[in-house]
Amino acid sequence: MIRVPDRFFKFCGWMLLLSGLLTTIIQYIHLEDVPSGMEQMDIFVDVAVWTHIGLLISFTMFLMGFVGLYLRQAAGLKWWGWLSFGMLFLFFMLDGTHSPVQIFGYPVFFDNIQTEEQLQAASDLVMRIGSEGPGFALMILLMPLMLFGSILMGISMLRARILPKWPAIMTLVSVIFIFLPYGPVTKYIFPLPYLIYAWYGWILAFEKRDETAALIEEMRTRDAKGIHVKEVEQSI
Repeated sequence: MIRVPDRFFKFCGWMLLLSGLLTTIIQYIHLEDVPSGMEQMDIFVDVAVWTHIGLLISFTMFLMGFVGLYLRQAAGLKWWGWLSFGMLFLFFMLDGTHSPVQIFGYPVFFDNIQTEEQLQAASDLVMRIGSEGPGFALMILLMPLMLFGSILMGISMLRARILPKWPAIMTLVSVIFIFLPYGPVTKYIFPLPYLIYAWYGWILAFEKRDETAALIEEMRTRDAKGIHVKEVEQSI
């Protein structure tokens, strides 16, 4: 049986913590996909490029930390709990694919825009990229991946009973946000689930475990070939 060093879990915790905080901040300064008018052109491209550079970095950190979150609870997860790992990993991977479009494409699409007609033509081209072709088919997967992935994640981590239950409960509560209509108020609610991952990151980064407690915990949460916890405790 392979043991994962606690240092790895702490590293993953820091990745989740920083990623959750960074992604939340970025979502609050994130602009719409296209400029609202010529008056926004002075800042639009620079903000779009740098926020998506930040998201690319943040999502990369998240995917590294996300692996540790599941490995930490591996002894208590059922097979369907691991389905949530695949669903959410794919969600964040696909969601991050739009970042290169804004990082590399926007400085070209919106270069030397002088009139509203030019701006409209450039905006229409950008919207076509996101609504046509194979990329659009992949984007359709985002909502079901997030919905079913979050439900399975919350339930499986509650049942695993390895980490504190409240982040898992809040994961299930956050599913409600998926169904809220986008608007002036609700747009400030959608980034909040990223703070749940930051919460998990804090737990992984700062939890303290000794080897004896870790072994007993593992034996309590896995089907251990008929070996009882008391036998393990007596053997230590």
